[in-house]
Amino acid sequence: MERREISEFKKFREKLYRGDVLYSGTAEFVADMLLYKTTDFAKSCDTAILHANDKSNVRAAQALWVHAPETDFASLAFFDCTYGLEKAACMLLRQAEELTKSKGLTRLIVGLNAHLSYGVGILTQTQLKNTFDTCYNKMYYSDFFASFPVCNTLTAYRCEIKDAREKLYKASVPSEGYSVRQADFKRFEQECEIMRGLCDRTIGNTYLYTPTRVGHFYELLKDMRPIMSGENLLFLMYGGKEVGFLFWHPDYNCIVKSGKPVSVISFAVACMTKKRKIDTVKLNSIGVEQAHFGRGTVALLKAMDVILGEKYRYIETNFVWDNNDKSRLLNRRLIGGECRRFAVWEKEIGK
Repeated sequence: MERREISEFKKFREKLYRGDVLYSGTAEFVADMLLYKTTDFAKSCDTAILHANDKSNVRAAQALWVHAPETDFASLAFFDCTYGLEKAACMLLRQAEELTKSKGLTRLIVGLNAHLSYGVGILTQTQLKNTFDTCYNKMYYSDFFASFPVCNTLTAYRCEIKDAREKLYKASVPSEGYSVRQADFKRFEQECEIMRGLCDRTIGNTYLYTPTRVGHFYELLKDMRPIMSGENLLFLMYGGKEVGFLFWHPDYNCIVKSGKPVSVISFAVACMTKKRKIDTVKLNSIGVEQAHFGRGTVALLKAMDVILGEKYRYIETNFVWDNNDKSRLLNRRLIGGECRRFAVWEKEIGK
C-alpha cells in the first residue's frame, strides 16, 4: 500500500467519525498497525485498501481487505460507508468478493480485523462510548450485509463492580490447589509468550481464531507497557504450571475526548495526568484450560477483584461469542448487563 492510499483511508475515517460522541480515536491505533505493517503479524498479511465512490466521484465507502497466513478466508476490516449510499457499499463488497476469489480463497468475513486479537465485530447496538480496545462503527452498517448467508453475533457485558463482586462471592466454587501470580514485567516479552501459548490452548477453538506465531502478543501489547503493570496480566497456577490467564486494563477511553483524532503523544499525556478520572475497567480476555474451567476461572476473577478494590465503579467485558455457551453463561451470571451487540458476516466465494 502506498502512503497516499493510507492517507486517504485515514482522512475518510477521520471525517466520518468527527463529532461522533460514541467514537474514540484510540480505535485508530490498531488500524495503523495493519495499515503501516508495524508488527510481524501485519507484515505477514496480504492487504489491500478497497474503496468505492458516489455519483460525484467522491469516496463513499472503503475497507481494508486482509488475508492472514494459513487461513482459507479473507477479512474486511474497518469497513466504513457514508449514510444512505448503499450502492457504494455494494460496489465495495463486489470488489472484495472478486479479490478474494482471485486469490484462491473460499470465504469472505466482514468484521474481522485480520485476527481476533486485533478486534472483531461490526457494532450493531449500543448507547455507550466505545471502551479502549473495542470496535466501533456507525450502527447502520448491518443493513449492507443482508445478502450474506451466515451471521454470527457477539455481546459485551457491563455492570457496577459492586454488583459483580456480590455475585462472584456468592459462587460456591472451591479453589483449593490454585494460586494466581501477577506477570513479571521485567520479563515482559517472556510473559507475553506464556500468554500467547495459553491463548492457543484455551481459546484456540473459538470461531475464527487462528494460531499465532512467536512474539504476536508482545508486539501487540508492547506500546501499552508504559501504562500497565504486572497486575494487569494474571496467571492461574496449578501444580507449578500456568493453566490460565486474565488480561484486564483501565478503560483509557474515559480520559479521551470523543469524536476527534487522538495522537499517541496526547494519549500518553492523558494517561499520565488524568488516570484517576477513569471509572471503568475492561476485562479484555480470559482463558482457562478445559480441566480447570469454573474453579480456575473464579480464582482468577477473585484475584482481579482484590487488585481493583474500590478504585473503579464499572466493569465491562470484551466481546463474547453468543454461540460460546460456557463463556456466555459465565458472563451473564457474573456481570449480566448487555451493553454492546456486534455481528460478523460470512459468505462462501464461488458458490
